[in-house]
Amino acid sequence: SRDSPRRISQAQIRRFRAWNSLDWALYSHLNRSFWRKAEKFGISRLRDEVSQLRRRREFLAGRCLRGGGPIPPQAIPDGNLRPFQPPGGGKILGFALKEGLREEERQLCVRMAMPELQYKDLLDRRQFGAGNGSFG
Repeated sequence: SRDSPRRISQAQIRRFRAWNSLDWALYSHLNRSFWRKAEKFGISRLRDEVSQLRRRREFLAGRCLRGGGPIPPQAIPDGNLRPFQPPGGGKILGFALKEGLREEERQLCVRMAMPELQYKDLLDRRQFGAGNGSFG
C-alpha cells in the first residue's frame, strides 16, 4: 500500500495486466476450483467449520499469547519467535507467549506462534533430518 493514491495511466494498467497474466490465470483457476469443492462440501457446513476454527483460534490465542494477539517484533523476548524483517519493508508483527505455560502447552503454543521461516525450517528438519533439505 502507498501513503498517497497515484493516478495510473491506461498504458500502465495494460502493462500490469500483461505482467500479472499468469498470476491472474492461476488465481482464477484456484478460485474456481475452491468454490467447486466448497459447493460439493456444502457451503453451510463450510461456514460452520470456519466458525469452529475461529472460536478455537480465539481460545488458543487467549490461552497462549501475551496480549492475545500480534505485537511488534522488538516486544517479543524469544528470538526464535521473532519474524524476519525484510529490509526496507514494513514491520512484520509476531507473537509472544504468556509466562508460566506448562511444557506440553508451551510446545503447542510455540508451534502456533512460530513465524513462517522458522516453521519451514522445523518441517524441513522433521522431514529430511538435521542438515538436510534446508539452506540455513
